[in-house]
Amino acid sequence: MRALKWPVRLPLCDQVKAQVLENHHEGGIDDSPASVELQPISGESQFDRIIADAQQVDESVVILWMANWCRKCIYLKPKLEKLAADYFPRTRFYSVDVNNVPHKLVVRAGVTKMPTVQLWRDGKKQAEVIGGNKAYLVVSEVRDMIENEDNL
Repeated sequence: MRALKWPVRLPLCDQVKAQVLENHHEGGIDDSPASVELQPISGESQFDRIIADAQQVDESVVILWMANWCRKCIYLKPKLEKLAADYFPRTRFYSVDVNNVPHKLVVRAGVTKMPTVQLWRDGKKQAEVIGGNKAYLVVSEVRDMIENEDNL
């Protein structure tokens, strides 16, 4: 018996191939990503540019303020990346490692605890969730924050 090397490509019959292609072209297959990586913000000028660019195109920005030593931050980040896929591309998600940016930026954003997730729109912080709870609860609160942003 011959060993198979992974990944194995199995031949599809022509009928199945045609159906897959037809569904894909008719919108039957969801092309949206399963998760969207949080883009890192590494300084004040980049932060200012992201907020200004979002304001120009009337988009919201969600920012995870975290630290690489923060266990809750580490658990939360991949869950927020999955949430980001639900709102891609109308809401952009970013992360800031507070140990890698000037403290002045952290103070300016009003971050006092980690993880903190903020919603920015129109050049201003509109809402925030301080993530002292389990990650799934924080994600739920962030989802509510995004869904209710028109009421802010």
